[in-house]
Amino acid sequence: MSISRRNNDKEGLTVNEFDLLRSVRESRDKKGFDYQERRKKSDWIVKMATILCVIAWVFVLAFWFVLEAARPERAMEFINSLLRVHFDSPTYARQHWDATLLQPAFILLLVALVICIAALIFNKMRMRRKTDKYRKSIFIIGGITIIGIVAFLIRFGLPF
Repeated sequence: MSISRRNNDKEGLTVNEFDLLRSVRESRDKKGFDYQERRKKSDWIVKMATILCVIAWVFVLAFWFVLEAARPERAMEFINSLLRVHFDSPTYARQHWDATLLQPAFILLLVALVICIAALIFNKMRMRRKTDKYRKSIFIIGGITIIGIVAFLIRFGLPF
């Protein structure tokens, strides 16, 4: 098709003019304004939101490991009950939560929540196009950290 050739069934526009008009009609954002898509790939804001979300997941995983280390030892009780071995010594297994590990665990959870909020802010900054979407992972990790903080405070109180 030639650029100068007229397309008679499309209001007397050339083929390129019609394609431009169609792309403008299809490229309206949520508020109805026209825009030209200039993003070729994800920009630094989208990458930063993704990186922060991954870091928040790492902090939650670290919280889980620290909380497991602080937990009273129950595995030996289960094995001993299977083997029908009973120890009367109270020093054999720790029967209480390790208070020195509870404070770092709570701090890890707070840091994960702050990182999640920062990722949500970065994601909100990039919500201008109709193709932009909120990352579900940010909301999932945010919910997990909020529930974890509330459960931690109910179970142990403030560890400071």
